[in-house]
Amino acid sequence: MLQTQTAARQDPAFDALTSAILDRDQPRTAELFFNMVTKEGRSVPDAVSVLMSAEAPFVQVPNHINVKDGQIVLVNNDHTILGLRTSSALMPYLPKDYRLLPMLQSVWYVPAGLDIWNQLLGKYPGRYATMKGMNVPPPDYGPVVWNQDQQPIRAGNTLEERLHNHMVAAMAGDVPRSYGMFLDLAADPDARAALREQMMFLGLIDVQETIAGRKARNTGHKALRARAICDLADYVGWDKAHGVFYTGVPDMAVGPLYFSAYDAVCVLLSEAFDDGGKSLRETNTKMLTPRQSEAFVDLLMNGDTNSVWAELTAHLRDGVSIRSLGDTIQIGGAELILRNTVPRKFTDGQHGFDYCNTANYWIRTSQGPYQHRILYLMANFVNDAARANGYQTSVIEQEIAGFNAGNRTADRMLRDLDDAIMSFDIARTTATADAYLRSGADRTDYLTTVAITACKFQDDPHNQKITHSTFEEYEHNSTHMKDRLLLATVRQLAGWPKMPGERDCYARFMSDWIRH
Repeated sequence: MLQTQTAARQDPAFDALTSAILDRDQPRTAELFFNMVTKEGRSVPDAVSVLMSAEAPFVQVPNHINVKDGQIVLVNNDHTILGLRTSSALMPYLPKDYRLLPMLQSVWYVPAGLDIWNQLLGKYPGRYATMKGMNVPPPDYGPVVWNQDQQPIRAGNTLEERLHNHMVAAMAGDVPRSYGMFLDLAADPDARAALREQMMFLGLIDVQETIAGRKARNTGHKALRARAICDLADYVGWDKAHGVFYTGVPDMAVGPLYFSAYDAVCVLLSEAFDDGGKSLRETNTKMLTPRQSEAFVDLLMNGDTNSVWAELTAHLRDGVSIRSLGDTIQIGGAELILRNTVPRKFTDGQHGFDYCNTANYWIRTSQGPYQHRILYLMANFVNDAARANGYQTSVIEQEIAGFNAGNRTADRMLRDLDDAIMSFDIARTTATADAYLRSGADRTDYLTTVAITACKFQDDPHNQKITHSTFEEYEHNSTHMKDRLLLATVRQLAGWPKMPGERDCYARFMSDWIRH
């Protein structure tokens, strides 16, 4: 039986966490969470469940676009749930003493991520208000609860009918009804696997054709949000995941919603294959050759949408596996990061890469017949970002050529790598990482060092997100270019502007929390 919000409020820690969050007291919120785990002996998943129940009402938005001075402006809201999901996955990469650091960074962020809608209007303080240069005085009111909690709604007799009705409600932007139907499905253990599949599918197909010349961009966040909901439900237990659901599920139906690109893919594949390609997952087993992989990455960087999609179709007709194509497109996602030198443009690369990571994760774990369609959305996302930013030429080879690692030991190179990242030195970071990887030194030590460095950054969950995405894809990638995924990790960390850039949580961790 699913926990309700009313039941969640009975937890002894709920009121204290809610008070700290609403007071926007980041240190106290993290301290309470830390004490739940280290002094009260509660598991991290249990503590996450209570925290998300406390934050859930206050991280909603009514829409993902607003209008200011007659212009469209973007409104996001899901960084708290993305951070917590990523932290749970990144923790195993850190040594024992540091294991809680990523989660504490995500918990620290929560009070800064409330009511983004009013933050961007200068009516509520938080990370986005600070990012926009607004000094909002402490308000005498709380954050607005834009989406109310719901009771489960049974719509349909069979599981297939219930799933279909939920999908239609989400795609129609009916927030209360789609959320209620989700709760009904989530309460049924026999429906959860199909519900997970549907949520991931809904997130992945909700992506627009272009980011070029757009301020209102969903940048693949619906897919990231869907994975965060499902993974955190697994992490804390579906029966105790009401806070996870209330935090993330309503927003899956919040507009604007984009399905035109997916529609175009469906039309193309209906014409290209007798069954629309639904049998390709079973029939296609060939791997792209190294030369074919390199050629396709080059096409992603230099071609147009029609040529990229035509090449994808040709490879599928030739029997190339969906997994092989997804792995190659992921290398293209890494190139969006590796070819950039402008800090503010790293956002395009990280969003393209994270979307492809989520798509590949779904392809690896799904048994559904629609995986091949998502390849076209992945390729379009990467190709669109490459053309929008002029990423036709690789730059890191020139940066690396002028770097001399000398006789530095592996440990020394890892220390230098941490220093280069924390100094925001993009070129030195990439060259140092390349030297380490080429040296043949231990890759596990590399992952551990980079994970710790990523967790030093505060108030931008994307820094941990890109780290886990690149690590996960490196561990599964089948191409000969997989090391470029690990170069993308550190280049992104060094290049993406950290906002507001404090290190308070990391300092507190090193002084008070590391030796709990």
